[in-house]
Amino acid sequence: MEKNIKLHVEDLTVSFRTTQGMVRAVRGVTFDLHEGETLAVVGESGAGKSVSSRAIMGILAGNGIIDKGEIIYEDQDLTKISEDHYHDLRGNKIGMIFQDPMSSLNPIMRIGKQITEGMILNGKRLHNSYKKRFHLEKMEYRNAKAELKELHGRIKKIKKATRKGELTTSVMKKSTFKEDYSKLKIAAKLYRKQSDRVNADERERKIIENKEGLIAFKNEFLTSREIFNKEAAEQLAEAQSAVMPLIAPAKARIKKAKPIYVKAKKTAKVETKLEWKEQKAKAAKLLEEAKGSFDKSKADKVKADYTAKVSEAKAELKSFKSTAKELPRDEVKLGIASRKADLKTLVAEMKEKVNAHQNDVAKIKEDLRRYKKVTKKEAYERAIEVMTEVGIPEPVRRFKQYPFQFSGGMRQRIVIAIALTASPDVLICDEPTTALDVTIQAQILELINDLKSQRNLSVIFITHDLGVVANMADRIAVMYAGKVVEIGTAEDVFYDPRHPYTWALLSSMPDLTSKERLSAIPGTPPNMLFPPVGDAFAERNSFAMQIDFEKQPPMFEISDNHYAATWLLHKDAPKIDIPEVIKNRIARMTNIADEVKI
Repeated sequence: MEKNIKLHVEDLTVSFRTTQGMVRAVRGVTFDLHEGETLAVVGESGAGKSVSSRAIMGILAGNGIIDKGEIIYEDQDLTKISEDHYHDLRGNKIGMIFQDPMSSLNPIMRIGKQITEGMILNGKRLHNSYKKRFHLEKMEYRNAKAELKELHGRIKKIKKATRKGELTTSVMKKSTFKEDYSKLKIAAKLYRKQSDRVNADERERKIIENKEGLIAFKNEFLTSREIFNKEAAEQLAEAQSAVMPLIAPAKARIKKAKPIYVKAKKTAKVETKLEWKEQKAKAAKLLEEAKGSFDKSKADKVKADYTAKVSEAKAELKSFKSTAKELPRDEVKLGIASRKADLKTLVAEMKEKVNAHQNDVAKIKEDLRRYKKVTKKEAYERAIEVMTEVGIPEPVRRFKQYPFQFSGGMRQRIVIAIALTASPDVLICDEPTTALDVTIQAQILELINDLKSQRNLSVIFITHDLGVVANMADRIAVMYAGKVVEIGTAEDVFYDPRHPYTWALLSSMPDLTSKERLSAIPGTPPNMLFPPVGDAFAERNSFAMQIDFEKQPPMFEISDNHYAATWLLHKDAPKIDIPEVIKNRIARMTNIADEVKI
């Protein structure tokens, strides 16, 4: 049975404005992330892996633009929501682990504060509960407004294109007329200045000719402009006719959704206030019961008893010290340590018994505060718990330390802990092991795998190294030049690769049993200021055909879960076998897998 889809990315296209032009970083990326799975996204630097993940998180650079596409999470398109709404999702629902832990952490802030900061800022439980009550109605209303805004935007673009003459076939434009008309006037003026060099008849004739020429040119422009305006109006009407019919249904959807949303919001407010009132009443009742059950005389008696016991223990310790001079030194040390430990335990018991009532009252008040929001005490306890979970020794002591007091691997564990404090559903790991040595890499990968299993996380793991994800990915998407060129299960990509770029990556990946020289991928990735017309890998592909330079290949279906974008899979393409080095690697991996099973 197929798992639920947690995240769906459809035809995502991202560009960046630069002084040289638009860089097409991501071009039509499509994939699904299923519940509880790890999707590895692999490819060379500049393939668009990190840009895709940042688009999902809503943290693109200021010059980044999502040209088109959808990012669907919980039935909402993340490309159309506001920054305030994104703030509710980022961290709480979708977490991210960045490549360099040192740049992710504040070097002058203690680790503990960095872990608890997000919990305290976003841990407004009662407020979050209030917003959750009308979330569906709010999304329906917002999606309807976003749809209408998009339609109005399309109409504005059509009008702008019409004004510029982009929708018309007429070449006559106002700017062209002004330029040519000015040239004629300047020519006439120059001729008048030189009129003293010619006779009167010739001058009169030339002036008349210039006037007639200007008038004729102006009339020609007016006629052309009339044709232009008529043609532009027709084109505008035709373009708007495809959009205008959608306006009325969008407005009707808003009109229907708004009162439902407003009513749900008011109802949620009333229910939340009632809920908080009930909790306060329960806490008041518990406090009253605690107050009623408190017997001061009994507490004083307990205090007196324990005070006497503590005094007796102190006297015994003092007596032992004075009479133990003749005993062996080790025995004296052991006796003093034992008596001090007994005294410490006795004092702790006394405090617990004497302050039992105060502790009960404090706990009731703390529970009430925790019902409303995450308190500092709760954030501290949660931080210690998560630090222990990610394998940081002595978390209580480490809580007060600074990032520079941690090793690279420990800093990465801190970054993972910060990402996990809000218990997200989706975790994006953007090359989290790149800056670490091989041993620490293995530990971090094992940690991420364990956390995924324990928390049922859906993980997007970004890397340029196929070897890193060999034992942890459920599915693999291979990216090149801003496009997904092959996607399938880990078994499909490693044992039945179909795209030449996947072959090249596997050929360049070392393993413990390979003896042949590793293959380097010739050339460099294309300049995305000028994206290739055909297959982006064609220039570096020794198996490229003529069509690879002329037309982009579609995604060919190999199986239900395996797709590749290469013309080699076309029915009319010549049959090309997998390179021998890949066959040998697959055979070795198969033998190793069989040995492990045995």
